[in-house]
Amino acid sequence: MRRAHHGAHRGAHHGDIERFDRWATTYDRTPGQSFFRRIHHQVGDAVVAGGSRPRRLLDLGCGTGRLLEDLRRRLPEAELVGVDPSEGMLAVARQRLTGEPGVRLEVATAARLPLPDASVDVVTTTMSFHHWEEQDASLREVVRVLAPGGRLLIADVLGIGVIGRLLRPRGRRHGAGYRDAAELTVLLRAAGFSAWRLRPLFAPGVPIFLAEARRPADG
Repeated sequence: MRRAHHGAHRGAHHGDIERFDRWATTYDRTPGQSFFRRIHHQVGDAVVAGGSRPRRLLDLGCGTGRLLEDLRRRLPEAELVGVDPSEGMLAVARQRLTGEPGVRLEVATAARLPLPDASVDVVTTTMSFHHWEEQDASLREVVRVLAPGGRLLIADVLGIGVIGRLLRPRGRRHGAGYRDAAELTVLLRAAGFSAWRLRPLFAPGVPIFLAEARRPADG
């Protein structure tokens, strides 16, 4: 078994981390949060629509814990793990999820996950993937912690369509930025995922998509 990593800030965009630390206490009150709640709701729908209910789920870039709060209601028996490199955001998440059984929150990046091999059934990440500087290494790390046949759900802006292509330069202000469909396909294949699909979450022209990928069931 490979040893879990704990270097919380390695591979993360330090400016992003500091910005989210400062933003944490007011983040949930900023404009546009109702839009993000709609994204969380659709990700939650995809989690529970995937056949068997996960016994353990990992949310990468969990922020203030709103998706985990929604998933706690949907999956009362599951163990939920939230990871984020921002200590400020996790402090808010801990307040939100105080008293909720089976919820664990840790400071870490996607590239260094504090979990054993093949230990989770589903990994979610919502509007976080473009912040990852080490998207290739992070996806390999996701494959490592996923059980055989486990699923990854990525909800994020992609450089698809006119608006998506226009937004691509803005994404690079954070981490690796907004990928297009071809780039995401290359990353998923190289990481070891065996199958994936992509669908828009909103009306045509809104470049926010849900990518669902699976680790091979035989290893």
